[in-house]
Amino acid sequence: MGWHDAALGVLAFISETVGTVTGFGSSTFFVPTAVFFESFHLVLALTAILHVFGNLSKLLLFRSGVEYKLMVKLALPSILLAGAGALLTRFVPIEILKIFLGLILMFLAAVLILMKSSITRLSQRSGIILTAVSGFFTGLVGTGGAIRAVALASMEFEKSSFVFASAAIDIGGDILRAGIYLSQGYMNWDQWFYLPLLGTAAVLGAWSGRHLLKLMHQSQFERAVAVLIFLSGSALVAEGLQRLSI
Repeated sequence: MGWHDAALGVLAFISETVGTVTGFGSSTFFVPTAVFFESFHLVLALTAILHVFGNLSKLLLFRSGVEYKLMVKLALPSILLAGAGALLTRFVPIEILKIFLGLILMFLAAVLILMKSSITRLSQRSGIILTAVSGFFTGLVGTGGAIRAVALASMEFEKSSFVFASAAIDIGGDILRAGIYLSQGYMNWDQWFYLPLLGTAAVLGAWSGRHLLKLMHQSQFERAVAVLIFLSGSALVAEGLQRLSI
């Protein structure tokens, strides 16, 4: 294990902490930065593994009285499309899709920031569609939780229920896409040390995020979600454009 592996562990911890606070997971921060340390395909595998550990931790830490029938309706399409996106990773030009995803995130965040008072509560059908889209992009480019965050925020989930619901929707797709990435050879098993590294980072990050979340008011939480979605989208666009110019 080299210095860059330790750096990935620190980055995973920071990403999981911030991802817990915002409710849309660590990948939105981990993917755009981790690619500076490792290949994109390995980052996809590492992100899926980090998400599995992180979402398991959040399901335990944020146990909440959510409507489980609604969770099933939101989760199933997301899981199936996450698998479809993961299967396409060998064939689709990733940079173009990352730019496209980044632009979508920036637009949705701008709507939340600038037009909050005029946004109506999303219908259940719209929420299902948005979470399904988030699952597809998560499988394809490693990150899509911010789209799911927009859906859950617009459906007016309370902040703890928001984090629990996001993890519950996401975890099935994470397990499925992790298996697909590993079966396609994106991670070698001589890199086994990443498992305890990412597991520790995920548990500590989720625990830290939980305590930070308790200190935030609901209005602060909603603003943080919108601002960080916009920044994440900007980072994805910048990275995609940089890679296309090389």
